[in-house]
Amino acid sequence: LFKYANRQEKWMVFLGVICAFLQGFGQPLINPTETFQFKSMDSIAHQLYKQLSVFIILGVASFIICFFYCAFFNISSTRQTTRIRSLTFNSIMKQSISWHEKISPGEICSRIISDTIIIEDGIGMKIGLVLQYIVSFIACYILAFINSWKLTLNMIVILPAMIIVVGIMSFILSIYTKRRQEIYATLGGIAQEAFAQIRTIVSFGNEQKEIERYVSKLKPTYKYGIIISQVTGIGIGMFFGISYLACSIAFYKGTQYVHDGEMKGGEVLKVIMAVVMGSGMLTASSNLLTSFSQASGAAAKLFSIIDRMPDESNNNKKEETENTNLPIQGEIEFRQVHFSYPSRPDVEVLKGVSFKCQPGQTIAIVGASGSGKSTIVQLLERYYNLNDQENRRKEIDNEYDIHWLRSQIGLVSQEPTLFDTTIAENISMACRNENDDGKILPQERIEEAAKQTNAHDFIKKLPNGYATKAGERGVQLSGGQKQRICIARALINHPPILLLDEATSALDNRSEKVVQKALDQASNGRSTIIIAHRLSTIRQADTILVMDHGVIVESGTHDELMLQKNIYYNLINSQNMAVETAENSEDDITNDNDNIISNYEKEMNSDSISSDSNSVVSLEQKSSTLSRVFTTLSAISNNTSLGHRQSMLSVNNPNYGNNNTNANINSPSRKYSNLNMNWKRYFSYNKPVWWANIMGTIGSILNGSIQPCYAFLLASAIDSLNKQGNELLKEGKFWSLMFLGLSALNFLSSYLQTGGYTISGEYLSCTFRKLMYQSIIQQEVGFFDTNEINKTVNSENGSNNGSTGTLTAKLATETTLVQGLNNNIGFIFEIIVILSSAFIISFLNSWKLTLILFVMVPFLFLGVFFDLKAGQDKNEKKRRLFENSTKIAVEAITNVKTVYALNLENHFCRLYDAELVKPEKELEKKYYLSALGVGFSGCVLFFAMAIGFYIGFIFIRNGEMEFKNMFTVLMAITLSSSAVGTACSVVPDYSKAVEAFNHVIEIIDRKPKINASSPKGFKPDQLYGNITLDRLRFRYPSRPNITVLRMGNHKVELPEGKMLAIVGGSGCGKSTIIGLIERWYDAQHGEIKMDGILNKEYNIKWLRQQIGIVNQEPNLFDISIKDNIMYGKEDATEEEIISAAKKANIHEFIMSLPEGYNTMVGGMGTSKMSGGQKQRIAIARALIRDPKILLLDEATSALDAESECIIQSALEKASEGRTTITIAHRLSTIKNADIIMVMKDGRIIEKGNHEELMSKKGEYYEMV
Repeated sequence: LFKYANRQEKWMVFLGVICAFLQGFGQPLINPTETFQFKSMDSIAHQLYKQLSVFIILGVASFIICFFYCAFFNISSTRQTTRIRSLTFNSIMKQSISWHEKISPGEICSRIISDTIIIEDGIGMKIGLVLQYIVSFIACYILAFINSWKLTLNMIVILPAMIIVVGIMSFILSIYTKRRQEIYATLGGIAQEAFAQIRTIVSFGNEQKEIERYVSKLKPTYKYGIIISQVTGIGIGMFFGISYLACSIAFYKGTQYVHDGEMKGGEVLKVIMAVVMGSGMLTASSNLLTSFSQASGAAAKLFSIIDRMPDESNNNKKEETENTNLPIQGEIEFRQVHFSYPSRPDVEVLKGVSFKCQPGQTIAIVGASGSGKSTIVQLLERYYNLNDQENRRKEIDNEYDIHWLRSQIGLVSQEPTLFDTTIAENISMACRNENDDGKILPQERIEEAAKQTNAHDFIKKLPNGYATKAGERGVQLSGGQKQRICIARALINHPPILLLDEATSALDNRSEKVVQKALDQASNGRSTIIIAHRLSTIRQADTILVMDHGVIVESGTHDELMLQKNIYYNLINSQNMAVETAENSEDDITNDNDNIISNYEKEMNSDSISSDSNSVVSLEQKSSTLSRVFTTLSAISNNTSLGHRQSMLSVNNPNYGNNNTNANINSPSRKYSNLNMNWKRYFSYNKPVWWANIMGTIGSILNGSIQPCYAFLLASAIDSLNKQGNELLKEGKFWSLMFLGLSALNFLSSYLQTGGYTISGEYLSCTFRKLMYQSIIQQEVGFFDTNEINKTVNSENGSNNGSTGTLTAKLATETTLVQGLNNNIGFIFEIIVILSSAFIISFLNSWKLTLILFVMVPFLFLGVFFDLKAGQDKNEKKRRLFENSTKIAVEAITNVKTVYALNLENHFCRLYDAELVKPEKELEKKYYLSALGVGFSGCVLFFAMAIGFYIGFIFIRNGEMEFKNMFTVLMAITLSSSAVGTACSVVPDYSKAVEAFNHVIEIIDRKPKINASSPKGFKPDQLYGNITLDRLRFRYPSRPNITVLRMGNHKVELPEGKMLAIVGGSGCGKSTIIGLIERWYDAQHGEIKMDGILNKEYNIKWLRQQIGIVNQEPNLFDISIKDNIMYGKEDATEEEIISAAKKANIHEFIMSLPEGYNTMVGGMGTSKMSGGQKQRIAIARALIRDPKILLLDEATSALDAESECIIQSALEKASEGRTTITIAHRLSTIKNADIIMVMKDGRIIEKGNHEELMSKKGEYYEMV
């Protein structure tokens, strides 16, 4: 567990161990028999003053020692777990893409959070307590051996049994703890995936299905929890029970030795006191040993990640060779390359691919989705390594340092991936290798790159210019803006190789022309590989490669391939692009360019405003291929998809950055660090396991009475040592049986308390995980945009973090902390009973001495207060630490391919480390305050004994009490004080648990503003599909001051069975209308009617069942292809699934896979499908519903020409008899629409059919 401690931390642990040792040696010195061994009053007085001095010295020393060992262990554990988190993340950032494909980002992040919490608990102050108890145990037994080795040997027979019990218990616990943590990690992945794809879930009405998927994985954790509780209960019960056998053995054998004259009564008493105290210390340590076994189980997986050597494909530690950093001229050659993805080794993706690109040449690769085009790009980026085949760059295979190699390649992917930092920082990220100090490049160089991509002008118009935050996934910008920034990022390093993978597929016609011109300019003088579905963009390529099923089937220039009239020729015709049109396209672009840019600049401000507000990271702005990288992006933020495009508004909004615009709409911000426990709710959630709580409570009460009873029995049994002859033996047997009964009672009480409360704790944790997940899933989409719960928690540090990583972290951490609440309550019950019992027994023996000694109790609670106060502040800071660092980790891991391509591994590691260490100094101050409390608790016991000795002696001397009475009082007070001292280690855990409980309750209690689970609402027998959009006006919840949709007095009526096409520039409000129809949001003004009835009047779940939606973003789940298609219709038959797949032109591909329809799709960032394949599965998912209303948002933009033609035909066929609303940038696909609505700045500027709008020669005419 201390594997990753540095020298300073090892010294802190060493000093903490020394302090614990010293504290442990002090405990055995508290032995009243040392002073009162049946001596004369004068002898007692002489010994008394000697002992008083010892106790005062020990009290002061104990305060200092406890203070330092508490501070040392807490600070050391925090620093070590910070390092473990850092090392884990650093190791993750070094692993290959194939490793990332095997484990979901949510699972990784969840493991980093929850496992390190357990590790920190196992290497913190509890180590000091265990060492203290063990040293006390050893010291006590040494004293016992010194007084009588013979009697001690008789008593020591209990040790092997105790050790065996602890060993077996720890072994079993480590196994089941590890299994449970693995399931928790899986649950974290499921939750993150669901939160990131919430729009897909609610659109298909599968909230309950997701809840059931989560709960089904959750159930085994309760079973493992029951096993853990029983093993812990039985183990601790046996441990405690065995410890009291020592007293039984001692009185039985001791009275025999006294009877035989081998020992004196005082010597027997010394041995008994020493052994009993030592056994008690060993018993106390057993309470804490489970923390170590659980920490070991949690550490096993994390440490295996840290120690894992990266695969060769991502090994950055190659030895320098003379070729390592030679300048690359850009020559690329593939020679008979065969390749299969590690996740599907039986499926060959590339089958003997060979081609050569000379420096400065442009190679275009076209072909159907899944033909292997993007695989070539990934091999060039060395995301994967080949086996024995050759992939040559300048005649060098894998000799290049991987970081240096990637710095020579500029990559522009289908999905423009920006990070949550400034535009200047995003552009300069490609130069991190030459600028490792964390500073951005000179402004002139950044602006030069932006000018090359026609991005400079729009950036300068933003309120903060290049300092404008792009937002998570670039949500503050439109799709075209993001794409041009990505191109600038790819070009700023002047790479000799440029890879363009569907770089313009996300853009509308105007934006595409501007961006395509920038790409054409950027390609000059560089070796360029272009992958494109829009064949008009690659006509000027030096060589065009046509791929089919991993094989190059045609190659040549555009003219050569057109003359062959084969596959390429057919692809051109399928896109309705005549040769003459193609020949004139460049002239058109040139002639119209100035006008286009001028218009674009005029619209820049309004485009930004409307698209910002329209958050789907603009469904219409997003890349059409929706590849693996984009799917992972949805994990970064709840500001995903449609709901957060409004945030882009902020870049042109003078109120941007004003917290008032982001204020919690529902409730004021408040802190969660409070101990105001809602006991009524607590008991209601525990009701199903009331028997376990009663069992635990009975055990706590019995456990609390054990030690006072033991003090009473021990004090009473001492008198028997003064007896003679057979009466002595008889008394010895009697008290031996009494202690044997106490041993059995202790076994029963410990089992009941530990087993009962652990069962109820497991139930409470599982219940809260389920209810918290259920509540989050059932919230309206706007909740994920604003994430009100996050705002209240993060209000102190100004964070307004709405990431899915944050929600996932809360789900993991809060419910884990709640799990210990019942056990902590049990300890508090036990302490109350101990104090009460001790007071009663002491009061009956000497009320005067009792009242005097109980004055010390408030000082104990003063220590508890210090510890509690420090714990509250520490917990709050740790919560923020987890959330902020988790957000960074999720952003990096879910965009791992982009991070690797830009060599940003070290950059994100630095950011992550900085976020981890930020609050470390502040936390250390809290640890010192907590240590002050522990120090108070540690010294009070010695001072209490000193006072007790002195006052007790006076009372005995004055004849007001007997030695037996004083001994009983001192023993009772000593044991009760130890119990309260133990509370210091429990209270911080209790405060954490109560805070977590209150926070979870708030999330559970939140009522969604649009409640899809409500049974209320109109459910007609049939929905015909008449849709009316009337004077709509809408603002997104996260930007309530920005109007996104402003239809004015416009009213659009779409009769049943007709098609409405919505066109316009990126961010004009098209996808917002889709969101309002789906009731992801409700408009603030105006009406949407279905068959003449307000859509708000319908039952939400029923209404969404009548709608099929195909987004530009596929959003598939980490389940099988079959289950993904069935996501649209849960009770679909095999025939219906296959029929839908055939309509989507995906059936043949599925059947070519080894596992067919049972093939797992893969999670976010690790999808095993190409963008087009995922899109076709998504289309099949929508078609299987046979919906009355069909919503198509750029449904075919990710497809190749052939697939697009087939799918478009299928969609047109599917639209027959259905009311269809389609959003498209490719205007050729909507010519036959009954109504075409042209939008700009959230307004309707034109409306009519194709012929009518063309005759007007207005906006639509210019777009065509």
